[in-house]
Amino acid sequence: MPEAMPIFPLNTVLFPGMTIPLHVFEQRYRRLVSELLGPTLAGGEPGGREHGPARFGVVWIELGHEVASESGQGAGGADTGVPSTAGSSTHPTLPLVSATGCTAVVRDVRTYEDGRYDLVIEGGTRFTVTDLSEVDASSPDDYSTASVALLPELLGPDAEEHAEQVRDMYEVYCQRLSSIGMAPETSRELPRDAIALSHAVSASIVLDQAEKQRLLEAEDAATRLAVAARFLRRENRIVATPTLPNLPAGPFLNNGVSFN
Repeated sequence: MPEAMPIFPLNTVLFPGMTIPLHVFEQRYRRLVSELLGPTLAGGEPGGREHGPARFGVVWIELGHEVASESGQGAGGADTGVPSTAGSSTHPTLPLVSATGCTAVVRDVRTYEDGRYDLVIEGGTRFTVTDLSEVDASSPDDYSTASVALLPELLGPDAEEHAEQVRDMYEVYCQRLSSIGMAPETSRELPRDAIALSHAVSASIVLDQAEKQRLLEAEDAATRLAVAARFLRRENRIVATPTLPNLPAGPFLNNGVSFN
């Protein structure tokens, strides 16, 4: 059954169970957060929704900019606008976002007097966008909504065998990172459940976002774990080399917030 949902585009792929910090200052997304949280949590006026937090949809920006300046201008002076998917129109606008995303809820919030927010959000359920609203990008208060279909979490064939292999490879991965003074984004104990494991490992391996998106879109846990195993095999070879060629250092060096 399709569900209407506000859409928040990010330059980060969000997985179920994954938490990320956000600093929200663009006007359209201030409004989204205020409506999500309701007046009590958002510091707004009485009369809005009273019980938060509601969920919204996070989609990865394949092309375009996530960050807008206070004037609403993105990198290079281009307006960040509102998102579109590749198949949404014959002339898609930027940013161009993936059609598969993840629901999110707000787990922690800090409000500022000028209307900005610091949030911690947590991923919930994968979804696919069936219809993305067309919004006037020149209006700073309008954000996109989408009709989304929530995706089932399936085990797939031989999921437990894939899970055992991934646990072993991930342990080697963590050890090799620790030996050079680094650590994966997630240091918690890995889940025993194969589906939860597939998302936890996918979220914490150092990969570019296109590869992360490929993992998010996997049809079942077995497929996701099999793909993760191939990535881990490659990353373990990279981390084992003294010079660490082509290692994407961003997840290790950027411990701050993700800006909208």
